Amino acid sequence: MKDSSFEVQLNWSGTGRKGEGKITIGQELLMVSGPENMGGKGVGLSPEDLLISAVGSCYSGTLFSLLALKGLPVQRVAINTESTVINQLTEAKFSRLLVHPTIFGGNPALQAEYEKAAEDARENCFIGKTIASNVDYRVGTVRVNEMIVAQEKIDVLVDDFYAKLVKDPYFSNMFAERGVNVEVLKERQRIFISRLINGNPTDGNQSEKEQVQKRHSFSTTPERAEIWLGLMGETVRETDFPESVKENLMEKMGELMKPFVR
Repeated sequence: MKDSSFEVQLNWSGTGRKGEGKITIGQELLMVSGPENMGGKGVGLSPEDLLISAVGSCYSGTLFSLLALKGLPVQRVAINTESTVINQLTEAKFSRLLVHPTIFGGNPALQAEYEKAAEDARENCFIGKTIASNVDYRVGTVRVNEMIVAQEKIDVLVDDFYAKLVKDPYFSNMFAERGVNVEVLKERQRIFISRLINGNPTDGNQSEKEQVQKRHSFSTTPERAEIWLGLMGETVRETDFPESVKENLMEKMGELMKPFVR
């Protein structure tokens, strides 16, 4: 097989972390700048985002292929990739990169085999191997969940919910003022709700609470929370999910909303 080549075009202006640029990859145009929490402008993606995304996407494809090769049940994999940067004021470097895979449509009774496959994927992902000598690159928590509700049905739920949400004056104005990309919100919600429905019940809601609190710094009023939950409840009731799933999902949603109500 002949060698493959890849090309991207970049334009940058500004000094150091106060600069920003644009990346052209094929037909895609991406804004890029230093991350806000490291003194950058926080516009678009950061080089740090791009690096861990490259590792995570390569790892996810490798893991899915290995699971299929090993004959382990799988319908979808979701990867939460996290990293730590040290020495930000002097010689910044990645000190650690963790991939936390969640396997949907798996067999929890085969947990050990899934964990072995997750480690094998780390060893075989060539982008991960490229950085392994410079970064503490590891597999974190491996979750194996049965598929209670198919992802396609969850996708429909999220699409229907946001179709209602954007018609509400408060939320539509808020999205416009903050420049919120609703499609990004929908994709996050698809993954999040899938974890709430198809997640391991022994995990409880703790990891979900941590994710929500890490991602959102906002607060809301009881009235706005009631509107959000009301629209979600209305949409959930319209699905053909099992009644126990509907009740459990709305109970979890209500609990996760509480810390943000002021």
